[in-house]
Amino acid sequence: RERLSVSVDPDAVRFGIEGEVSPGFEPVLRAFVANFDREGEVGAALCVFCGGTIVVDVWGGVADAGSGAPWRRDTRAPLFSTGKGAIAAACALAVSRGLIAYDDSLAHIWPGFGQNGKERITLRQILDHSAGLVLFGQRMDAATLDDAAETARIVEGMEPVWSPGERWGYHLATFGTLLSQLMARIDPGGRSVERFFAEEIAAPLDLDIGFGLGEGEDCAVPALPGLRQMSDVVMRGPFALQAQMLNPLSLLHRTLREVGLRLEDRSWLRHALPSGNAVGSARSVARLYDALLTGAGIGLEAGVAAALSGPVQEPPLGCRDEVMGISNNWGLGFVRPSADFPFSPSRQAFGMPGLGGSFGFACPSRQLAYAYLPNRLGILPFDDRRDARIRRALDAVLARRDQAAATERSPV
Repeated sequence: RERLSVSVDPDAVRFGIEGEVSPGFEPVLRAFVANFDREGEVGAALCVFCGGTIVVDVWGGVADAGSGAPWRRDTRAPLFSTGKGAIAAACALAVSRGLIAYDDSLAHIWPGFGQNGKERITLRQILDHSAGLVLFGQRMDAATLDDAAETARIVEGMEPVWSPGERWGYHLATFGTLLSQLMARIDPGGRSVERFFAEEIAAPLDLDIGFGLGEGEDCAVPALPGLRQMSDVVMRGPFALQAQMLNPLSLLHRTLREVGLRLEDRSWLRHALPSGNAVGSARSVARLYDALLTGAGIGLEAGVAAALSGPVQEPPLGCRDEVMGISNNWGLGFVRPSADFPFSPSRQAFGMPGLGGSFGFACPSRQLAYAYLPNRLGILPFDDRRDARIRRALDAVLARRDQAAATERSPV
């Protein structure tokens, strides 16, 4: 359908917001603008696909608060853990091509991995954050991260914090490294998960998503959290998550100390930490999720595509996340709606949020693909107030659309 320029909205013009929205989706634009007006947003981009068509594509503010450089149409931003969705997509494609099965033991493929209680760990358990491998067991400095052989030695020596498969616990820092090392052993070309994604998914779909910053490449500069973002932990964060964030002995603190990142310093993006060093545009993240709805464009087998939104396999000890302290649902590398993060009314929805406040997800029942990338760093690892405002507006628009469609179908 024809899209409308956001220049017709005076508030959008006031904050330097550009782009287009389809008729009926104006409330989503207003929610995006409200983040600049009420939440101290610095710069951001939002893209929404519905039924394979872009219905919202907007951006605005500045990409660098220091220089005042504006956020452009194709500005890339750090994705933080939102990039884990790209890794999960690469693994889904590897499964689709028969390189590995979700329930294959890693030790069968990688004998050196099968020690210290890791003998039966499967790909599914890594993707579902149930393997217990949340700690590297040592500080990972830049030189270590960039040394693939040394990283492999460290991974082989890792020990599960709990019995693999019995509970969930977010593999915040280790997720990407584990899967990158595995991909290099199952891919005929020996490619890392970062290269596999770039060549087999990003290139065919023309996605502007990559892992790390190469020579001469740049992206938006994250702005430090403001008072509103800092208050999110106290005002909106579940108590159990607050306890994990404030307790220096928690698994969450320990995993963050192992990598020791200063999020406002982009130099770490030039090092090999695929759990958090992806950069990309909102449009590309949304396009990736739109492709995952059907597998179109990358040759994802229909059964594998359907499994991404299939029922969650809850571990024996329940859905409390041992690292985050909250009720969580994980499935094949993606977060799913849960009591503490009900990001979609549909249980089929799957996606991945990032620490800064970014989020990308898909909902098959609505044929919806969504991506929001803000510049101001948030504190909550999920359900950022800015992202939540936009999703509420989008849910309301889609609910009215569904109601109107149902009315048209009903007999007179």
